[in-house]
Amino acid sequence: MTSTTRAAPFPAPLALPFVALLAACSTSVPPAPPAATVTTTLPSGGVYKGTLGSADATLLMLFDGTAYLFYATSSEGLAGVTIATNGSQTSDGRFTSASALDYRIGQAPPSPVAFMANFAHAPAVDGAITRDNVGESQRFTATAAPMLDTAPTLANAGGLYSGHGMSLGGATTTRITVAADGYAAGTTSAGCIFKGTVRPLSGVNAYAVSVTFGPAPCPLPDAMVNGNAIVDGARLTVALPSPDRSNVFLFDGRK
Repeated sequence: MTSTTRAAPFPAPLALPFVALLAACSTSVPPAPPAATVTTTLPSGGVYKGTLGSADATLLMLFDGTAYLFYATSSEGLAGVTIATNGSQTSDGRFTSASALDYRIGQAPPSPVAFMANFAHAPAVDGAITRDNVGESQRFTATAAPMLDTAPTLANAGGLYSGHGMSLGGATTTRITVAADGYAAGTTSAGCIFKGTVRPLSGVNAYAVSVTFGPAPCPLPDAMVNGNAIVDGARLTVALPSPDRSNVFLFDGRK
């Protein structure tokens, strides 16, 4: 536009159509976004296995911006879970959540953390959980689990599982039965009874779980809770955060 104004050889009547032609041509091509623009995409849903420091770790990513990072020690089994909510993933493969909580069995209350996972090199993933109060970070690495090829079905999930039911208050021996129609019921050695449903999720090898606990001594007395589960062969892993997110019920068992 500026070079046209300076061009002395063209009289005004000829310059105006030339400017109009440039304007018409420019509107036919969409403007390119600025180089720094990063769009958000659906999170990279799936199950990934790896390590968190020296602990074994399993990452469950859902498409709604929720992530579960289960971690376990070989001697003591499942030790806790970090649950991230309201997360988003940018077009460069970086998933972040500023509203995550880290639940460690036997330690209350849960710790607020920032959660990050980088899927730029999928099927490999790396990330970190950073504690808000001290700025301490723990890094994790994982790769997509072979079980991704197995569709989640009630036939795969059905059965009687024995293991440990856990909360921030401790652990008890627990049994959970999943029926062919998705009905689930469980008991603990402390005398807690709970019932609910298990439903396969579309597009990711995981299950939606809804449970209603009975009164004390249940770890979440009289609460109706919703969460998710992973079925890996004969192993069932479940995480059910309380409605106010102050506690969590975890189950780790096998058929």
